[in-house]
Amino acid sequence: GVPALTAAQAQGWLDDNQRTTYVLDVRSAEEFAAGTLPGARHAAGGQLLQATDQTIGVRGSRVIVLDDENVRAPVMAAWLRRLGLDAATVEGGISAPLQVRPVESPVLSTVPEISPGELAAWVARHKPKLMDVQPSQAFRIRHAAGAAWSIRPRIVSDVQSGQMGEAAPPERHVLLLAADRSTAQLAATDLLAAGLHHVSWAPVDSWVRAGLALQATPAWPTDADAIDYLFFVHDRHDGNLEAARRYLAWETGLIAQCKPDELSVFRLPPA
Repeated sequence: GVPALTAAQAQGWLDDNQRTTYVLDVRSAEEFAAGTLPGARHAAGGQLLQATDQTIGVRGSRVIVLDDENVRAPVMAAWLRRLGLDAATVEGGISAPLQVRPVESPVLSTVPEISPGELAAWVARHKPKLMDVQPSQAFRIRHAAGAAWSIRPRIVSDVQSGQMGEAAPPERHVLLLAADRSTAQLAATDLLAAGLHHVSWAPVDSWVRAGLALQATPAWPTDADAIDYLFFVHDRHDGNLEAARRYLAWETGLIAQCKPDELSVFRLPPA
C-alpha cells in the first residue's frame, strides 16, 4: 500500500508550502556518507521507526523515503504509514531528479561562540552566569564549576528567577554551555526574547580545552528535575529488575493511556 511517486509527483510534494515534507535516506550511515540525494537527511530505518519523534517533528507530515535498491525504503514507508504519516517512495530513490530546498531556521537567533583560546579571558572579564544545557546525565559526570543545569522549558525562569543561583539582570552576560550549536541557539532564542541582552555560548569541550575548573555532581540535577531522562528505561539494561518491571508495565499500558483521537491516526491492517 505504499505509493511509488514519480519524480514530478514527489517534486509537487516538496513545492507544496501548505504541508511539511521530510526527505529521508534510510540506508546505513556509511552509504549515506558515500552519496545521497542532495538535501536529503539521514535516518537509519530501524531507529526511524523506534524513535520517530527524533527525526519527524510534524504530525501528519509527508515523508519521502529513499534508498538505492527499492527494498528498504518501501518497508520503512509501510511502517511509517501505519504510524499515520503520509509516506511514499520515489522512482529512482537517491538518484531521483528532485530539487530539495535547504532547511531554514529563521526563528533561531545568532548567538556568538566564544573560542577555547579566548574563553578564559572572556569569562574573567564578563563574569557571566553559567548555564549548562547539555543532557542531565552528562552534566552530573562533568560540567563547568559553578554552572547551573537547565533545559529549554525552564531556561528563562531559571535565569531570571535565580532558582538555580543568582538571578541574571538583563544586562548581565549569560554563557550557555552546550553539546552543540543548535541546542545553544534554541536556548539563546528564548533568553533574548525574554529580554536578556548578552547571550553567548561555548561547547562544553571548549571549557575543558581552556583548562577552566570542572566539577561533578552525581546527585544533581535530581532525578525529579532530570526530565530529559527516563531512569527506568535505561536502568533495566544494568540488571535492575524493578526497572525492567516498570518498563514492561509502562509499555503494556500505553494503549490504555491513549484517547480515541490519538489511536485513530494509526493505519493498522484489518484484524
